[in-house]
Amino acid sequence: MVCFGFSKMISPALYGMTIMFLAIFLFSCLLQSSPLATPVSGCPEGLWGNNCQYRCDAGCKLGCKQNDGKCLGGCKPGWTGKNCDKLCTDYFYGFNCKSSCGHCYEEKPCNVVTGKCTDGCLPGWQGDKCLEGCKPYTYGANCNNTCGHCRLNQACNAVTGRCSAGCDRGWLGTTCEQACEKGFHGVDCVDRCGHCKANTTCDHVTGKCDSGCAPGWTGLMCTELCRPGLFGPNCQATCGSCLIGSCDHMTGECNGGCARGFHGPQCKEAELLDMVPLPTSRFRINEISGCPSGFYGENCSLACGRCQKQTSCDPVNGICKDGCASGYYGVHCFQNCTAGTYGESCKFLCGRCLSGTTCDVQTGICLSRCEDGWEGERCDTGVQRTSNTFHTSPTFPVLIICLVAAVILISVFFTYFVVVRPRKTALRRLYNTSSNEHLSNTYEQIVGSPWELQRGQLSLSNELLGNGQFGQVKRGHVKINGVKVPVAIKSLKDNASAKDKRDFLNELSILKRVGKHENVVCLVGACHIKGVMYVAMEYAKHGDLRTFLRHSRRLTSVHEYDNTTSPSLHTALRPQSLIKLSLDTAKGLKHLADKQIIHRDVAARNVLLGEKLVAKIADFGLSKNDQTYVKTSSTRVPIRWMAVESLFNNTYTLQSDVWSFGVLLWEIFTLGGTPYSSIDSQQLFSYLKDGHRLRKPRLCDQDMYGMMLQCWNDVPERRPTIDELTARLQRMLENSQVYMNITVQEESFYSEIDHDRENSNSNSNSS
Repeated sequence: MVCFGFSKMISPALYGMTIMFLAIFLFSCLLQSSPLATPVSGCPEGLWGNNCQYRCDAGCKLGCKQNDGKCLGGCKPGWTGKNCDKLCTDYFYGFNCKSSCGHCYEEKPCNVVTGKCTDGCLPGWQGDKCLEGCKPYTYGANCNNTCGHCRLNQACNAVTGRCSAGCDRGWLGTTCEQACEKGFHGVDCVDRCGHCKANTTCDHVTGKCDSGCAPGWTGLMCTELCRPGLFGPNCQATCGSCLIGSCDHMTGECNGGCARGFHGPQCKEAELLDMVPLPTSRFRINEISGCPSGFYGENCSLACGRCQKQTSCDPVNGICKDGCASGYYGVHCFQNCTAGTYGESCKFLCGRCLSGTTCDVQTGICLSRCEDGWEGERCDTGVQRTSNTFHTSPTFPVLIICLVAAVILISVFFTYFVVVRPRKTALRRLYNTSSNEHLSNTYEQIVGSPWELQRGQLSLSNELLGNGQFGQVKRGHVKINGVKVPVAIKSLKDNASAKDKRDFLNELSILKRVGKHENVVCLVGACHIKGVMYVAMEYAKHGDLRTFLRHSRRLTSVHEYDNTTSPSLHTALRPQSLIKLSLDTAKGLKHLADKQIIHRDVAARNVLLGEKLVAKIADFGLSKNDQTYVKTSSTRVPIRWMAVESLFNNTYTLQSDVWSFGVLLWEIFTLGGTPYSSIDSQQLFSYLKDGHRLRKPRLCDQDMYGMMLQCWNDVPERRPTIDELTARLQRMLENSQVYMNITVQEESFYSEIDHDRENSNSNSNSS
């Protein structure tokens, strides 16, 4: 009404002009606020606003709009925010700060633009951005150091440079770069050098003396004494004529004195004898012995006996070196042959000479005629004639042999038809009968052993603990000495096949061999009830390790200032707990390795947790009691845990279990992650063949991951043994505050962990 009254008070022309000016004013205001508006004149590059009074933000990639200052082309690397006005926060860089820094030295932030580490990389990493792991045989900051002399030429730890299997022969130290001290050699430099010449040292690797052996010693390492009778350098000198025993192996001196006819320290000098000069025509002086030929003894006063071929005797003891001449015998060949013997040293018997006569002691010819039936010079040919033909006839031994053969033949037939054949028939009937009869017969291996349980000792509940490949496990109790012990009772399913039964019995056989150990789910006993065999094993109240680890996960926000909902994998478990679980599992595998048992299915799902969270190896369904096993059947196997030689060659060894143990370590430090979850089972073969391995979990340090990589070496011999792994985990547990930092938070989900697929059978087993 007021406006209407006012309009009547003014003229129509003035009213129209007022309306026009108001419209122009409103249009100009709208024009300035519109995003399409542009200044009357263009602003210089980097400025914006009506009067170009504002400067574009420093993070704009292609400048900004001149009307509102918004960045053109997004933000430069290292900048973020609505108007690209914020630098990347620590440990992030690149476009929109989406990239994470690498492993920079002392965990310093990288360059927000390029991502480069200004002060270099942490030990074990290299490259401008410290995202590349050290190549084999290098380690340390920026991978500038070279591995020492590791055993079996293995690569060292990429972080510390330590050799996992110890140092090679002749080397020691933390990184195996220190040669053995002078005088020592071999593994760990514990072997002393042998007796080297002039107290020189030996090669610190082989132990071979550089300048040869000292007098009296020989062998490759100069550790062997000279053989009796030899002495001196390289044992090449011969002892002299010692009275007692041999000479000193170093000096050649005769400790017991010289034999008769010799003197000097080494008894090699002949004595000057006081004797009557002998005509040179009768005697030939023996320059070596000191006695004339044909004489021996003290002062060469004794004549040699009748030596063969008229050779001389020993100048000391008078023994003929080649034996006695024909017709003589004895120590010194002075005695004539006894009646009935002849020849050299009287070693031949006379022939059938006429009774009461003998033969010539030199030629053996009978001095008179031969006995009846014999002929020849020595009466040694012909056939003997006698009336007693029963004992001397060749027919008698033939009859004895035939009789013995007949007795043996009758015994063999009796044994086969009465014992062996009925037993084979019974066994054939047994294996062709029902499964209950088969199990009943197999149970005979338990009867009478410490594993046998009476029916009254076993009580079975309806609580199902799990289903296996060929059996089911229920909870129960075993009464031992009046005390009820909780157990897990495994039995065959009703629809079990013949192969399942064989596998069930194979697991029972392995359990018997395993025996008792703290870190193995051991056999309590077995019982046969109404045709069904029940096997009672230790009960693990905390279930399997994989489920336990997944239940321990806790998801928290990545950054407090981040308003997104990206969670991070976290756990309430202490660092010692994860290492202790790894160590317990390694101890269990070590016990199996000592028993020469290949498990073939080492995985977190087959590790159970007992009292005080003690980890125990379980499930021996695929185990083999052999040092090397070549798979020939079509059994389903866990390919994501298998070693390369098992995948490609169907070969399983104790070192194949080491590979699987490395995957189990990875499961522990990803809190139950699924290995290679983003890779199809068929692609896994080429993935491993190309050298790819599982990524490093963020919950473990480089030492632990380095141990995993060593377990996944293509060459089984270069993997650490389970004994070495156990020792290393023990050291890690003792120094857990240094080795582990569980409070590390994640930037994003673990890509390895499959949150959607919880069923391990679908991911772990493939035919």
